[in-house]
Amino acid sequence: MSDSAPRYPDPAGSDSLPDVVVEKRRGFSIVWLIPLVAALVGAWLAYKTLSERGPTITLTFQEGTGLEAGKTKIKYKALDVGVVETVRFGPDLSEVIVTARMNKEVERHLGADSRFWVVRPRLGLGGVSGLETVVSGTYVEVEFDDGNPSRTFTGLEQPPAVKTHAPGHRYLLLTDQLGSIQRGSPIYFRDIQVGEVLTTQLAEDNHNVLVQVFVNAPYDRLVRNQSRFWKASGFDISLGAQGIDVRMESLLSFLLGGIAFDTPAVHDDSGAPSRDGARFRLYDSFADIAESSYTRRDSYLMYFEGSVRGLSVGAPVEVRGLKIGKVTEVKLDVDLKTGNIRVPVIVELELERILSADQVKQFDETYGALRAEGRRPGMEHMVRHGLRAQLKTGSLLTGQLFVEMDFHPDSPPQELVYGGPYPEVPTVPGALKAFQKTTLEILGNLRKLPLAQIANELLGTMQGANRLVNAPEWRATIRSLDVTLKDVRALAQTADRRVAALAVDAGKTLGAARNTLESLDPEAPLMVDLANTLEELAAAARSIRALSDYLDRHPESLLYGKGGPGPGAKR
Repeated sequence: MSDSAPRYPDPAGSDSLPDVVVEKRRGFSIVWLIPLVAALVGAWLAYKTLSERGPTITLTFQEGTGLEAGKTKIKYKALDVGVVETVRFGPDLSEVIVTARMNKEVERHLGADSRFWVVRPRLGLGGVSGLETVVSGTYVEVEFDDGNPSRTFTGLEQPPAVKTHAPGHRYLLLTDQLGSIQRGSPIYFRDIQVGEVLTTQLAEDNHNVLVQVFVNAPYDRLVRNQSRFWKASGFDISLGAQGIDVRMESLLSFLLGGIAFDTPAVHDDSGAPSRDGARFRLYDSFADIAESSYTRRDSYLMYFEGSVRGLSVGAPVEVRGLKIGKVTEVKLDVDLKTGNIRVPVIVELELERILSADQVKQFDETYGALRAEGRRPGMEHMVRHGLRAQLKTGSLLTGQLFVEMDFHPDSPPQELVYGGPYPEVPTVPGALKAFQKTTLEILGNLRKLPLAQIANELLGTMQGANRLVNAPEWRATIRSLDVTLKDVRALAQTADRRVAALAVDAGKTLGAARNTLESLDPEAPLMVDLANTLEELAAAARSIRALSDYLDRHPESLLYGKGGPGPGAKR
């Protein structure tokens, strides 16, 4: 210790070390700067981490194939915008709940209508997608929406066919049956693919199907209020007078089904393109569009005799090969009291197929009051003049029947019958039915004949003829006749040779006589007599030649004469 340090006396009177006096210093110690700086840095780092950390969202999927906590990325336009943190089951094990951490920069884009779906390899009729995940692994794709903020989303099980902001318009099509239409089916305009089917679902009335379609820009401007949509199955076969006609669209529409549309007067600028979400009717075929243009339809009742096998709902009603309507109902009517069975057929006739627009207008002006009362004056007039309905075969291959309406002047007079739900049109039997009726009448007449008696008499006649042919006398007569014919043939041949020789001698004699006569005076009496003699001699020669020819053809005349054997001649 230094000399300047104070000394205190020892109470014991001895010298000892001096006591240390502790004094408190006032002010801030620099030592505390180290923990203070460390705390500030930690707080700043915590604040920076929390402020830059993105939101946590919850996704719900039906299954979690390929999803891994801490590995599966969430991507937007091929860039990472988040990562899956946890994958767990829901409370009832029916769904998979995914918790994901999103990047801070996309937080304001997490609207309630944002869509998430799992991208994995998919192979379907519409094509192949998600092949890049074979190398990179499964990931979750997101499509943001800037609507109301949300942190809970229901994931899509299938990737959306069209992105939210894709240029184009969506439309709703209403149809009775979906057919082969499905998600991804192409939309065609004049055989050019311009869109595809987005979704299909049952309508609220549970009787129709709603098909949501998307038409890409700039083709969406071709869709207007007068546009018509129909199903294009891709394969159509028809049998006509020119033979079999087969039409096939693209292979894609054949496999997936397709929809085509057309717009009459599409280049008319007076019609504006249809708004997004507009509704249209989806027809089963292009031919059904023409059918829908006929709005005036009258129903009639017809009763046909016999079976109506082959007549189905939708079968045409024709007049001389032209369709004027169709069959709408075929049912069975049984009278429990009498036991009679009838088949009422209800048909629907389209007035516009029969009359032009001007004729329809004139018809309404003339008979509008009567039609309002339920009368059908035009049909009444035609029925009085012989209009009848008849079943005919439309195809021998399929046996399908159709209703033919034509005039039958020879049919009994009849009237259009009222009193039921529909006016009744008289009918006549079909050609096959008439043939069957005629055949049954012929068979009935045959049953009335005494066939047993006729058969017995015919059998007796045949037995008598058999006895006559096989009788010994008849055989002997045949043998005698054979010998006689041989003798007559020999005699005819001998007579023919002799007549030929006599004709030769007569020719020589006539030649000599001609030479002699040429030297005489033709006017002398001797020449005249000689000429007469020669003429008689020539006639005799002709008679001999005729006799020879006749005997050659009929040698039996030597026995029986020229008239043949008489009724009483014996053999």
